[in-house]
Amino acid sequence: MLNLFNRIKPGNFFVFAALLFGMLFNLVTPPLQAPDELNHFYRAYQIAEGHFLPERTSNRLGGQIPVCFNEFVTPYNFAATNLKYTFDRKDVLNDFDIKFNGEKKEFRDFPSTTTYSAISYLPQVIGLFIVKQFDCSMATLYYAGRLFSFIFWLLIMYIVINLLPVYKWLFTLLILLPMNLYVANAYSADGVNNCLTFLLIALVLKHIFSESKITTKDIFILLLIITLLSLAKFVYISFILLLLLIPKEKFKSQFYRFAGIGIILISSLCVFFLWSRVYMANYIKIADYDQQYKYNIGLSPCADHVAQKEYIFNHPTYFFKVIYHSIFDHPQTFLKGYIGAFGQADIPLPDWIYILMYTCIILLAATEVNKFAITIFQKFIFFCAAFCAFVLILLSIHLMWDCVGEGVVDLVQGRYLIPIFPLLFILFYNKKFQLKIAPVLLILPLMMLIYIFSVKYIYNRFFSESFFSKTEFYCDAESNKADVFFSTTDQNISLEGAGSQTNLDQRSGKFSILLSPESPYGFSYKFKDLKEGDLIEMEVWKKGEGGFLAVSAKGEACKDLFIADKNIVLTDKNGWSKIHRVITITEKCDFSEAVFFAWNPGKTNVYFDDIKFSIKKFPHN
Repeated sequence: MLNLFNRIKPGNFFVFAALLFGMLFNLVTPPLQAPDELNHFYRAYQIAEGHFLPERTSNRLGGQIPVCFNEFVTPYNFAATNLKYTFDRKDVLNDFDIKFNGEKKEFRDFPSTTTYSAISYLPQVIGLFIVKQFDCSMATLYYAGRLFSFIFWLLIMYIVINLLPVYKWLFTLLILLPMNLYVANAYSADGVNNCLTFLLIALVLKHIFSESKITTKDIFILLLIITLLSLAKFVYISFILLLLLIPKEKFKSQFYRFAGIGIILISSLCVFFLWSRVYMANYIKIADYDQQYKYNIGLSPCADHVAQKEYIFNHPTYFFKVIYHSIFDHPQTFLKGYIGAFGQADIPLPDWIYILMYTCIILLAATEVNKFAITIFQKFIFFCAAFCAFVLILLSIHLMWDCVGEGVVDLVQGRYLIPIFPLLFILFYNKKFQLKIAPVLLILPLMMLIYIFSVKYIYNRFFSESFFSKTEFYCDAESNKADVFFSTTDQNISLEGAGSQTNLDQRSGKFSILLSPESPYGFSYKFKDLKEGDLIEMEVWKKGEGGFLAVSAKGEACKDLFIADKNIVLTDKNGWSKIHRVITITEKCDFSEAVFFAWNPGKTNVYFDDIKFSIKKFPHN
């Protein structure tokens, strides 16, 4: 039996495990639930349309996106921003009925991802470009990009494992960590970054321990990988230090060695500075961003790239303190995120899982049998490359996201460290301890355990309901009682305002309601006991300029609550527009009286039809 396990090759095991666990992740992870995935989806589609540079108006940054995207992305955006919003499996399947139509477009804001070049989205762009040529659904379009991203990652990582002359099983384990697989199955710039960095590490290790000389072809491949990496994410440019590990005798001459490394360095720096000029030419401070669109666009409300850079230059010791506090103030954030913290980093695993995983990773790093020895000098270079990349990550985040002079980087997510940590785990190499059993006997049960928990936690987050009561109804304005109340799908609930019923226009059936300046309220539903933590979802179709969905509530010991929304999700061919909003009540108050209603505060008439409302109450609000 042991001989059987010893014959299992790391590359073959990786492909089997990645396909199995990747399929499970796709089954339990709804669309657009990776960090900032919506904006990455927009950026990938923009590039697939041939627009490689971001589009900027005077005070907005993004691009032209088909209107049909709105209907598809809206519920998934609710889930990404609201921990209590969940799906039924049929909700995801129904998205295959939403047709893709690239003709009608509107400007969408996604400034947080316009800084990424086309290299970061190459696999997704290929998938999107191919599928959008055909009559497809929005779900098909989305999953095509996700599939191509995974296939690209699978192929590159398989090559990486086979190239490695040392630590094949350690890298197999690290590549198969849930966070790595999670971003590989999503619209994210991290997938390509991880592939390029792992490929670079594997090639350098191969050249270090190979007996063959470095050829011009080898230099060109290293040049290509590092140049693409600098264009994809420059913070990993410090990995160029790894080239110093290639023994000088592997080169034709010292001149050939330094010339090759010099050309690689200069090329990567030139590419970075050219793309930086593009970024800075389109940079808009949050204070200068269009007030109507500055919220929910993925930018920090207090960040200022220029002011932060000046502050760092004017305070010589400041950034050293930032590095210290970012590492030691709350390391659990990035340590957990490296193994796996899903969704918007808001779906963590149990703490004992993280402890077990790090223990086993270090154990494997310290005991895996390797044919070649790693020297102290090599370890020193590995550490320098990793630490410099980490510092560049901190600097990049601090400039882009943190308040000026904040003194710490709070947004160091573990996925940023996927390329860095392998270099640190190599430092555990030693000759004294050797693993006596086949590494697969350690890795296989470990993978099974962590993926069982990962799939369970992801599924529970997105598909398991935890509310203890739910009130839900739909009204199409067709049936009314004595011109006073409308009937709904809930026999116990009637809506006020039936006197506004009209047959002049309608989205479905024969009737809608017409709200005018003289009669601005309709579809009113009065209810009680609105509390902190309650989840409200409301939806209506309207036609005309203006028009809101609103919730108003009163409490005895707190301020009155009023929430109104007029944001349009999509507009159909007949001019009817859909308002759809999800709200979690955050006020620490028990509201004894509340009312939900359609509202027209404008000066022109507005039609409303097909209204939906639900309220869910949860334990431990």
